[in-house]
Amino acid sequence: MIKKLLLIFPLCLTLSMGIEEANIEFTMESKTDSITSILRTSLSSQQKREKIVDSVKNVFDYDTMAKISLGKRWKHLNNSEKKTFTKAFTKKLQQSYYDKLELYTDEQITNNPPQKIKSNRIVVKSDVKGKDKTYEIIYKFYKERGKNNWLIYDINISGVSMIQSYRKQFSEFLKTKSFDQLIRSL
Repeated sequence: MIKKLLLIFPLCLTLSMGIEEANIEFTMESKTDSITSILRTSLSSQQKREKIVDSVKNVFDYDTMAKISLGKRWKHLNNSEKKTFTKAFTKKLQQSYYDKLELYTDEQITNNPPQKIKSNRIVVKSDVKGKDKTYEIIYKFYKERGKNNWLIYDINISGVSMIQSYRKQFSEFLKTKSFDQLIRSL
């Protein structure tokens, strides 16, 4: 079922770069409906992917996600390495979750109202109801400095942070291998 939950990630990718706080709930609802409608169609898997990719051109903050997932190592990279890593990391995230689309079996998704947990942090909890269980997904937003835009920077699926999981994996990898090897592995 965790694999099924992972496919929900693209649902939030449809958010444009920055949502006004007052529009977060509506945007999450409308985009969830839109993506699940695409997934329910009889289109080929490739066609579904193309439609979703088209609707998620302006995804949430991959730069911040890349930075957090790499941890302390980020500070030691030059600008070229940061761009290379962000591009490879973004591609890995997209590919990983798009591969899960075939697992969609019409689970019911309910988004709860946004909760402001700090002046610059909001979470939106979604319940994914399967045949046997209900799983919780938490979309984590942060407010861009000096703007009224909110962006997703992490997703917590059944108590596991996606970005923290990558951070742990990358940290372990870099203990014995080089940054270039990490890039190639992505």
